[in-house]
Amino acid sequence: MASPAGSTSASAQLRALIALRVTMVRSRGGKIGFLVLALLVPLALVGSASAGQFINEDRAFELSLVTPTVFLAFAVLSLLSPLASGGGQDLYPPEQLVAYPVRASTQFLSGLAVLPLNLAWVTQLLAVCASAFLVLPLAASSLAAAALLAAYVLAVSAAGQLITWFAIGLRRNRLGRLLVWGLVAVLAAGGLLAVRLIGATDILDASPTTEIVLSIVRAGTGEAAGELPTLLLLLALASACLALGWRTCAWALRRPGDAGVFRESRPVPRRLDSKCSLTTVDRASIWRSSSLRRGILVLGLLPGGISALLGIDWATLVILPGLVAAGAGLLFGVNAFCLDGTGAVWLASLPHDPRLAIRAKTQVLAEACLGCVLLAVVAAVLRVDRPPTAAELSALLCAVVATIAAVVGTCLRYSTTRPHKAELRGPRDTPAPPGAMAVYSLRLALGTTLLGLVLSGTAQLGVWWLPWLLSIPALLLAARRIVAAWSLWAQPSQRASVVTTVASG
Repeated sequence: MASPAGSTSASAQLRALIALRVTMVRSRGGKIGFLVLALLVPLALVGSASAGQFINEDRAFELSLVTPTVFLAFAVLSLLSPLASGGGQDLYPPEQLVAYPVRASTQFLSGLAVLPLNLAWVTQLLAVCASAFLVLPLAASSLAAAALLAAYVLAVSAAGQLITWFAIGLRRNRLGRLLVWGLVAVLAAGGLLAVRLIGATDILDASPTTEIVLSIVRAGTGEAAGELPTLLLLLALASACLALGWRTCAWALRRPGDAGVFRESRPVPRRLDSKCSLTTVDRASIWRSSSLRRGILVLGLLPGGISALLGIDWATLVILPGLVAAGAGLLFGVNAFCLDGTGAVWLASLPHDPRLAIRAKTQVLAEACLGCVLLAVVAAVLRVDRPPTAAELSALLCAVVATIAAVVGTCLRYSTTRPHKAELRGPRDTPAPPGAMAVYSLRLALGTTLLGLVLSGTAQLGVWWLPWLLSIPALLLAARRIVAAWSLWAQPSQRASVVTTVASG
């Protein structure tokens, strides 16, 4: 590992960067929100561990059988998601730190620091914690089990950050990008082939997480001394990943990129229809961004592929559109006008009806959500073992329409009231700062998941018209938000504020 002085310097720089990020939040409500987020994760962990104590023994035993699978899912999410997404999340955009002597170790640690702002990572962590304590009593001996669990989470997360920076370094040129995508394709094909030939159950039984779960159980039931080698092994793995990760991060930051080799402009035919021109510009803005291109493909194919692999039923499939639509909205919808970038001022000065701009954004956002949802649903439907009933098909259609409408309405409200400057040029760029993205993801995911659960429940009642009836309030609320956002955009002062923010910050 690095020297103690280097480690201290990296931690000091990280504290300074986090303090600066918190200082940049000007509103009192935003600072309170950050404090709530900081307290929410440890409280949720304690709550998830305590919840297992109130489940009856038979149900706890049934749930504990899938604990190794939950641990394996957490490892897969931490290790392989960077390969598909092009890297992790940044505390700051990379170009903002170029002029400052920020250590590579600080950059690496910042990736670990923002993991609690990743809703998918936190959700998996809560599932791991809850499943581990299903069969463990909350006693003094559980501290040894908690230490093993913490060492496992740290080792897997550090290994994920190591892979993240290795993928970032490879993707600096065209050959590296092809290698990364080729590796993703090989892993996906290998996984599907292994499931077909060996069987999912046998693969899960042979996973190393089974032994880790058994070690946690033994440590929590009074055999902590015998599990000391496992704890030391996990800590050694975490230390090795941290040390190697710092060097990999420095290597990735030193590598020259080829972003300036390709032309970003080309001649296009003139279009007389302003609405058509603005819509075309917005679509092109999505596909010019590597992070958005990759995000749309991953959101469409990965959830559908996992659902097809697991072979979910129709009632569970109804929940899928909401989760995918929420993810699509987070790609750019929560700050839709960032698609214009520095050209927002020029576009706003053109002689056209200002309302055409937000209508074009609405259409493109709905298209992106619909495309991701259709890809995921079609992939998942391929493995459903029976045709749907009228109620199940009606619930699925309602879930697609209602969740997309809800996501579009919420995203337009955020886009017109809380704009941010975001170029979306790099593979890890996001439309808003990490804290804002965490809040947006939580609100979108909760809303669409609750709506999906309600519609999934109606699918099992056998009444085909009931999902449409229950979708009417969600559709009316979404329509109200869309109209309110359009009206707000029509105000010159608000429009000028949004345009100035997304163009220059």
